[in-house]
Amino acid sequence: MNGGKRPNSWGIILGLILCSLCVMAESAADTAKPVIVLLSSEDAAYTRPVATFRDELRMPVAIVNLHGEVTHAQERMREILSRNPALIFALGAKAAYVAKLGTLKQERQDVPIVFAMVLNWERYDLLRGSDNVAGIATDIDPGTQFANLALFAPEVRRIGVIYSEKHSSGIIAKARRAAKVLGFELTAQPITGHIEFSRAFEKISDGIQAYWILSDPVVFSTRNMNWLKKRCLQQRIITVGQSENVVKLGMLLAINTDAGNIGIQAASM
Repeated sequence: MNGGKRPNSWGIILGLILCSLCVMAESAADTAKPVIVLLSSEDAAYTRPVATFRDELRMPVAIVNLHGEVTHAQERMREILSRNPALIFALGAKAAYVAKLGTLKQERQDVPIVFAMVLNWERYDLLRGSDNVAGIATDIDPGTQFANLALFAPEVRRIGVIYSEKHSSGIIAKARRAAKVLGFELTAQPITGHIEFSRAFEKISDGIQAYWILSDPVVFSTRNMNWLKKRCLQQRIITVGQSENVVKLGMLLAINTDAGNIGIQAASM
């Protein structure tokens, strides 16, 4: 008769179950599809939404940066799609457009795309012809911008804006409705090219108390904004915009979305 202890059969069974679960977990981790975060550039504005996205998602995440270039973007997309990603989270206009075009050209619309931090996103037609694309609008409604301006400078009633019909006709229509509701007088001057900006501003500057800066590619350039800053200082015209670059250039007021919440919302989607 063996005087030693008898093996605990339940302990053996439990051990086998735990081992099999560990093997299954390792196998799942090895085969898990990565989530790709595609960045338009090295802009520091993307840091916080990427961090909150990763924290909230709790899945394997790989970051790909276009560094502001689209020349070799489709090669990068081939590399990304070869990894069979579960999702592409595209930050910025270039990343969003490259992701959409890449999945279309390579017939990989089974890969979902969520874009964010694309100002005036509607002008890029990101949703047209693509069932796999969704996004988080980061544009601040014109009414919200005007309401904040009213709180900051209650004496202002006349606002001027320069825009291009091609890129901003939709937001100008919203702005006109918001201005009417809030009791503002909006003077909108259309242009078709960068070089028309200063001449257009001269037409409206005498009749306005504030200038609304649009993130319109025909309007918004460093040269135009530097010129605008000098003129608004000379004429004591208040400026308001949405981009942080507006304030960095020395303008008065910018109203922005919470970048951290963008990452959380994208992870929830």
